[in-house]
Amino acid sequence: MSNPYTGMVASALRKTQLILQAQEVESVDGNRLLQSAQLEGALLQLWRAHRAFLAEQGHQLQLGFRPGGEPDTARKLQELVLARGKFSAEVTELVSLEENPDSWFSAMARCWAALWRPTSGGDQTSATGGGVQALIPLRQMDSIPAAGLDLENLRHWLSQLDQLILRQRDQGREW
Repeated sequence: MSNPYTGMVASALRKTQLILQAQEVESVDGNRLLQSAQLEGALLQLWRAHRAFLAEQGHQLQLGFRPGGEPDTARKLQELVLARGKFSAEVTELVSLEENPDSWFSAMARCWAALWRPTSGGDQTSATGGGVQALIPLRQMDSIPAAGLDLENLRHWLSQLDQLILRQRDQGREW
């Protein structure tokens, strides 16, 4: 039985590697916007790999969700597993990583979530307007938006996710 999500996982991991290699090779020191875009792109691909791996696990367990209805968290995947009267040590490990605030995954998830939060509030006042509320919040586009979003962390998260996926796939083959 071929798993349609396996290729998506591999593709996202490889794209992450390529983005990180480009970050190392290119001189982006003077271009903070390019650096930020590359780092965010690498994080996006890591997140895609994680989500596709959740779907891959669900497919392996024959949970029967339709494309577009895949679980977006390990906790939701575990709920589907339990609802069908099944058990998966791999899914339990994914849930543990998700729920442990000190895990590498939690750090990656916090960084991912930070990309979706505004960096400045909408209650800014104009220096000359004396208390006039800004209708459009200001955001500095050439700064790295999420704490922890750097090349070193991305390399670490890529390595950890890749090792996790390879290990869990190997465990699944043993059964």
